[in-house]
Amino acid sequence: MAGAVLTLPVAVILGGLGYFFGSAANQRHDIELPERGMPVLAGDLSGQFARFAHDGVPDPERATQAFRQVAPRLHGVRVLFVPSYLSDSALPSVTLGESLGYMAGIFNWLAEAGIEAEIAAVETEDTVAANAARLHSIVAASDKPFCFVTQSKGGLDVLEYLRAASPVEREQVRCWIAMQAPFSGSPVADLAVSVAGLPETADVLLRALGGRGESLDDLTIVSRRRYLSDHAADVRAIVEDISPVCLATHIPDPGDFDRPTSWSYPALVWMHENGIPSDGLVTVRSATSICTRSLVLPGIDHTGIVAPGAVAPVDQTSLMKILFALALSRD
Repeated sequence: MAGAVLTLPVAVILGGLGYFFGSAANQRHDIELPERGMPVLAGDLSGQFARFAHDGVPDPERATQAFRQVAPRLHGVRVLFVPSYLSDSALPSVTLGESLGYMAGIFNWLAEAGIEAEIAAVETEDTVAANAARLHSIVAASDKPFCFVTQSKGGLDVLEYLRAASPVEREQVRCWIAMQAPFSGSPVADLAVSVAGLPETADVLLRALGGRGESLDDLTIVSRRRYLSDHAADVRAIVEDISPVCLATHIPDPGDFDRPTSWSYPALVWMHENGIPSDGLVTVRSATSICTRSLVLPGIDHTGIVAPGAVAPVDQTSLMKILFALALSRD
């Protein structure tokens, strides 16, 4: 019964977000869209990724060999997953098994490998600032070094945590894998906050889930531009010190994409029609905008990396092995 009560607000939120791609389509021309085309990447990791892949797809044997080389560096390290917006309410728990749940395959693989891993107890529907404070308490509970694995909004929560962290706390970070993070915001969020009545409705429902409506504004291009401008020096220092591996994904042609895993498919089509490579929610430019080591993979939408393994368009565990190999090897 409790699950049904919780699912209803989530369904309403997602339905509301879907609404503005239909009857609210006439507002799209008022949204400031990002620059068209693919960005020029700083620290393009595609060449290194190709060593562990076959025809652009992670090769399980090569991925395993790559991970074995860096696995000793994870001895005594906590792997802290910081998940995406609405993930703790809209998706099943990782405890449901290998083929079910948010990041289930990745999480369970780490556990089987004897690596300490946990899902950060944040409120994904809450603001970036509030979750950064939660992360401070979570990290402070242990003096062990740790690696962050973030997806989508989780990357913004971690960036703000690191910005406010002390030098000693930053030194605890051994690596950061930032997947599909809207560092420069998402035009989908800007569009959502422009729809009459949607922000107010979302605020009521998000508060019922333990968050607040301001969290949606945190994802907008307008808010992120201001954040990156106000904290430019701090962000540069974080990237220089930690050297995160930033993963962006995109769908080159939505018409040929036969494995959509996300409700945001209409947004994917909208951005594609405007010449903006994206995964349906986050543009490639946004996910790589602050990074000096970036990897861009085609054929994966926004939830493809973390969706239940039965429907995921990629071998999630092999991909994560490669990402750890890249993140823990800075040569």
